[in-house]
Amino acid sequence: MYKSCPHKWYLQYVKKLRDDKPNMHFVFGTAMHEAIQHYLQTMYDTSASKADNIDIRKYFKERMSDEYSKYKKKNKDRHFSTPEQMNEFFQDGVAILEWFKKHKRGRKAFFSPRQSELVGIEIPLILQPIKERPNIKYMGYVDLVVKDKSSGEYIIYDIKTSTKGWSKWEKGDITKSQQLLLYKNYYSELFKVPKDKIRVEFFIVKRKVLDFDDDKLQSPHQAYRIQSFKPTDNPKRLREANEDFVNFIRECYTADGQPIDKEFPKCPTKLCDWCEFGKNRELCGEGLSPDEKFFTLG
Repeated sequence: MYKSCPHKWYLQYVKKLRDDKPNMHFVFGTAMHEAIQHYLQTMYDTSASKADNIDIRKYFKERMSDEYSKYKKKNKDRHFSTPEQMNEFFQDGVAILEWFKKHKRGRKAFFSPRQSELVGIEIPLILQPIKERPNIKYMGYVDLVVKDKSSGEYIIYDIKTSTKGWSKWEKGDITKSQQLLLYKNYYSELFKVPKDKIRVEFFIVKRKVLDFDDDKLQSPHQAYRIQSFKPTDNPKRLREANEDFVNFIRECYTADGQPIDKEFPKCPTKLCDWCEFGKNRELCGEGLSPDEKFFTLG
C-alpha cells in the first residue's frame, strides 16, 4: 500500500481511518487455505488415499462457517453477506478442492510424497529487519514449505485465492512478488538454508473458470482451477526487495518503532476513483465522488 500511495498508508495506519468491514473474500480465503493445508498435512503424514477420503466438502463448509462467525462477531454481530452469496462462494470452493484432488494438473502436479517431504505449514518468520532497531520486528507466516528429495531444494508456497486468476498485470507487480522474496531472504537467514537451495512460488486457486468448450476460450489454461507463478528471485531482485522494505521502515517509523505522523505524498492514479479516501475531499480528494463518477461514466 505504501509503495502504491504513501498517503493512503498514512491515513490507514497512522491516522487509523481504515474501514475494516468484513467480506466473503476474507472468509473464503482463510477457509480455502485451511482446507488445502489440512489435505496436504494428511497426505504427507499418512497417505494420499487417506487424504482423498477426507470429506473435504464438509471440512470446507465447517471452516467457512467458523470464519464467517468470527467476522460476524467483529462486525457487532451483524450479517455482511446473503445466503445466496455464501452458497456461491461455498460451491466455488468445493469445485476448487475437487479439481485439486482429482485433476492431473491439480495436487499430483505439485505435491507427491514420493518426490518431496513436508517441512511445515504456517511456519513463522519473526526477526529484526534492521539490527539497530530492536523494537521493530517483521512477522510473517509461510503457508507451506516442502523439500524436494532428489535435489534437496526447499520450495516455499504462498497460497492465493483469486476470482479469475492472475493476469500479466498481477504477475508483473513487483511489489506483490516482493512478499515471497522477503520470505526467501528471511527463511534463509532464520533456518540457515542457502538461498540457491530455496525456490518460491505462488499457488493460485481460481473461483471462476471459463468452460473449456466456450468459444471465447483462448487457452486450455483458462479452464484450470490452479495457476502457478514463480517470480524472478535472482540476487538482484532479492536485494531490491530487502532494500525496499528497510527503506519503508526507515521512512515511516521512528527508531523506537512508532509510526511517523507527517503528511505523506499522494500518488494519484485512475484507481483513486475507487479508493475509500479518494472520494473524501477533506482526507484526500483525488477521486471522483459517486455523483461525479455517475456523470463522468454516463
